[in-house]
Amino acid sequence: MAEIKKKHLFPWGFHLGDLHKGSQIIPLFTSTDDGGFCLLYDKASEAKADNLLQSLCLELLEQMPQESLKVHMFDFGRKKFYNLSPLTAMQLYNNAYNSQLTSKLFDELEAIIVSRYEELLCCNRQTINEHNEKSKLKQMYHLVLINLDVFPPEDLNLKRIQNFVESAQRAGVYIIAFAQEDEEQKRNETTQTILQSFKKLEVKNGEFLITKEIFEFQELLKDHDFKSLDLDKSSLMQKVLTNANLEQFLDPQAIKLESDTKVL
Repeated sequence: MAEIKKKHLFPWGFHLGDLHKGSQIIPLFTSTDDGGFCLLYDKASEAKADNLLQSLCLELLEQMPQESLKVHMFDFGRKKFYNLSPLTAMQLYNNAYNSQLTSKLFDELEAIIVSRYEELLCCNRQTINEHNEKSKLKQMYHLVLINLDVFPPEDLNLKRIQNFVESAQRAGVYIIAFAQEDEEQKRNETTQTILQSFKKLEVKNGEFLITKEIFEFQELLKDHDFKSLDLDKSSLMQKVLTNANLEQFLDPQAIKLESDTKVL
């Protein structure tokens, strides 16, 4: 059987889990059009939230074409995303685990967004998805995971973060912010900006609260059981590793610079 060619486009939805009714299974997706979502959970639900995030990232990396997606993490709390760490060597994942690295990574992502607005996006290519559909010079997508318990560092001001959040999706940068919900009221104005910019998926006592904002077809929730995404991460990791060209990722000459892709 011929291998199905993967499209160099960010998927239309984030896969959050599946709806079950007897032998029937319906995948549950939430739209990516608004650029991301916030995952808020209580202490008892942290493991489920972590499994969802890692499964979602690995599934995207496995399903999308090689070199089309990179995952970034802003988190300098205790290390817990062990299933993503092996991807660091292939430059598919990186974790900004202190204030200095957080500021540096934010600067890099901000520069990508600005350059894409200046050089790639225009009236007939209003998003990077539209650009990648029409251009042979495909642009990489970026999925940014933000732990709101430690973000932002002091040198990132409110205006920069507002501009980042508002501009990211069109430039091919998607954001998933996460935090323990019982800390939500203690957050500063900057992190509140992120919370208010995205729809919220909440997990309480291990149960996911699927609102209409997250999933439009609420009638399906009445007679279906929702099971959050918790895939075989070892198997997915092996598939990602198999698809990756390690030598190419580590070759500095193979790195595609944003400045080489300007639309003339």
